[in-house]
Amino acid sequence: MKRILLFPVVLLIVVAMVFAGGSKEASGEPTIQLASADNTYGLSTDPDLQQSITDLIKEKTGVNVEPIIPPLSSYSDKIATLVNSGDIPDVFGIAQAMVKVPQMATRGQILDLTDYIANSEKIKSIIPESVLAIPDIGGRNYFVPYNYPKSKALFIRQDIMDQYGINLSSTPTTEEFLTEMSKLNGTGIVPFTFPKWIDNFQFFYNSFGAWGGIYLKDGKYVDGFQEPEMREALAYLHELYEAGVLNAEFITTENSQMREKVYTAQSAGDIDYVTNYINYFQQTAAAGKPTEMHVIYALIGPNGDGGTLNEATQTAFCVSAKTKNPDEAFKVIEAIVSDPELYAAFFGIGREGYHYTLGEDGEIVPTDKASNSGYKYTFNYLSDSFINYDLDNLPYTLDDNTLTGIRRQREIIDEGGNYLGPNHSSDVPVGVSDEYDRVSPSIKSTRESIAAKIVMGSVTLDEGMAEYENFWNSINGPEILDELNASL
Repeated sequence: MKRILLFPVVLLIVVAMVFAGGSKEASGEPTIQLASADNTYGLSTDPDLQQSITDLIKEKTGVNVEPIIPPLSSYSDKIATLVNSGDIPDVFGIAQAMVKVPQMATRGQILDLTDYIANSEKIKSIIPESVLAIPDIGGRNYFVPYNYPKSKALFIRQDIMDQYGINLSSTPTTEEFLTEMSKLNGTGIVPFTFPKWIDNFQFFYNSFGAWGGIYLKDGKYVDGFQEPEMREALAYLHELYEAGVLNAEFITTENSQMREKVYTAQSAGDIDYVTNYINYFQQTAAAGKPTEMHVIYALIGPNGDGGTLNEATQTAFCVSAKTKNPDEAFKVIEAIVSDPELYAAFFGIGREGYHYTLGEDGEIVPTDKASNSGYKYTFNYLSDSFINYDLDNLPYTLDDNTLTGIRRQREIIDEGGNYLGPNHSSDVPVGVSDEYDRVSPSIKSTRESIAAKIVMGSVTLDEGMAEYENFWNSINGPEILDELNASL
């Protein structure tokens, strides 16, 4: 039965993918291709429910939309394939925008949206100018973000802190964190669960003024992995590992596993986006282990450094440089990002009468069609978006616990903005050094591999740094830095 239900979805995606590569015309009107993962677009894989979102976009903009909705698990790969092949959808959502947008802009794959944004009162009225300005690519802007910039902090279960006398502020020192979390050794509770994504180490690098990559330091480009601050940071992470604070199996831990261990109180804490507080609030309760979460925004290092893992703008919409209808393409983005009803339907709850109805008390009740298509509504949009939703005047009713959680989520997002760590991901513009552009992926993978080995103790700090230096010389790293610095 499941295969029969899935067939229309697969067919819809395949048909949409076949038509990728420019605007289509329907009944003499322009049609905009819109690509977005299936954890958006109404959060349902049912073609009829997805069509209801398409219809709503048409109602709001007057623009015909042809959706491309791959699964989230394969979305980034699909978009990369389409972009690199030249068959770029008119409008598409993108993750890791800070890294990918400058590359696509330099290659001429996406449209310069600077003037469109400047002329959009809707966009400018809700998105801070400071957010729209990053990344600045030659003074121009090539994307429209659709939620707050992302940063990560540490989440610690308050009930476990209380039970074991763990005393930590929102900005403890690195030594305090090590000492206090070590109180859980021998309890059967993992003090701190970390995912296999080594770029999350940057949270701890921040405490020592270190940066994992090439960046501008004192007016010139340096390789941050070979700076003395990085040695201190890696030594501290190794100390956490040896002390049993950092979970021993982190190198194989998926994000979902990490979160589940905290939801179920198998682990006291982890690292996650500050915008995910509401998930912990809800999921710990769902697991029968409800608790408040204590948020640590920064570990303050020996020289006073520290801050959140600042990923800046991660998710945004871009427009293909090949679109035949740029005005209509931007109109679609503008509506999704700024219209309260459309944003809620697209990113959170779908449409009333299609995805859900309202119960006797005004609560959301999924329709059978929605329930059978994997629909799971979310209220994250109430705190993540730039739209200031009035929580006291929503078209549906929230229970008191959920409302409390959302209000606390908003507070955490605001407070986290006071502790943003550095972000140097756009320090090196694409196209300055062809050799750097070519080898930068291997620099990143090698750096992260060696960092993991140092932290786990499979090599000593000196051995790991020597291994990296050999790699660096093998790719002509010193010459790459000379080339980059010559461009300043």
